Amino acid sequence: MSRGMNFLLTSMILSSLLDPPPMDLNTASAWELTSLKGVGEATAESIIWYRENVSFFFTIEELLFVPGVGESLLEDIRSSVSVQIPESSFHERVLIAEHIPDDTTLTAVFLDVGNGDAVLLQTAEQTWLVDSGPPGEGAIRAPVVQRLREAGIDTVTAVAFTHPHADHIGGCQDVLEVFNCTRLIDPGIFHSSTIYEALLEYVFETECQYTVAEPDDRWDLGGGVEMLVVSLERNAGSLNEASAVFLVTLKDFSLLITGDIENESIMRMTMEQMPVTVMKVPHHGSLTSLFPPWIRKTSPQAAVFCCGRGNPFGHPDRRVVEAWESTGARILRTDRNGNIFLYTDGESMAFTLSMQL
Repeated sequence: MSRGMNFLLTSMILSSLLDPPPMDLNTASAWELTSLKGVGEATAESIIWYRENVSFFFTIEELLFVPGVGESLLEDIRSSVSVQIPESSFHERVLIAEHIPDDTTLTAVFLDVGNGDAVLLQTAEQTWLVDSGPPGEGAIRAPVVQRLREAGIDTVTAVAFTHPHADHIGGCQDVLEVFNCTRLIDPGIFHSSTIYEALLEYVFETECQYTVAEPDDRWDLGGGVEMLVVSLERNAGSLNEASAVFLVTLKDFSLLITGDIENESIMRMTMEQMPVTVMKVPHHGSLTSLFPPWIRKTSPQAAVFCCGRGNPFGHPDRRVVEAWESTGARILRTDRNGNIFLYTDGESMAFTLSMQL
């Protein structure tokens, strides 16, 4: 072998030793991870725990969701790592046909109440409201009252709410008074506010049936429609994170009503999350509720944003909209579509919109 060839082979070997190929985050061992600059044993174990319990990594940037990994560490190791996505990380979803059902069993209406949440669930037997949007001003009733009237509602069976922030319970008392509703379901999350305290005082002074929801509680809404509490973390660090999450099901159809949960609660839910048909996007599309692994796992056919036109918070954040859109979900927004009507028999579904901006 010539001297030149020996030199070339030696250079290639030295180069491979000094500049090894990027390490795959989805297969690297703890020992391999600790060879990365700034990655200690605890961080390496966190990375492995995350990919085994939450999600494989789809992008290097998703390392930022791992406890102990910050922007500085990410930049230090970026050139030394890569992502190879295993086929097993893709979750199949049951798609239901999108056409007007022959016989609608469930009508769900995402009500245009401004920057707040209010979701109407109606079967032939019962009419439920989950969250009630913001309060009215002065003697004017809350916006949800007018929206319910526009939807042809004169009686409400029960009101449930995800958490006691004003933009979720502001219309509760008005609904109880105006629509002959005698049942309130409270997630039992402590909060001191004038609106919440006034609501409780009204309930206890009337004949309203008051129930504190618990995880795994289930209600039969009629026609095979059920609503289940799939998450409720009263001891979470904030009211948003503590939000009760309700799953509404009918045959192959499912709707997840998420309140204002943020990434801490979302990460926990991701571990056991199954695909859903329709997602009420958390926290009006705030960036604090953007967790890509959960978006991939839920993989809805439609993602609904409840947000107010020209709201001061910038809801929904463009990056959040794009993340849900990237899964193929149809994007619907109360600030652009007004009241959003969903009709389903559990095997097919259709939407009608009260406006299109």
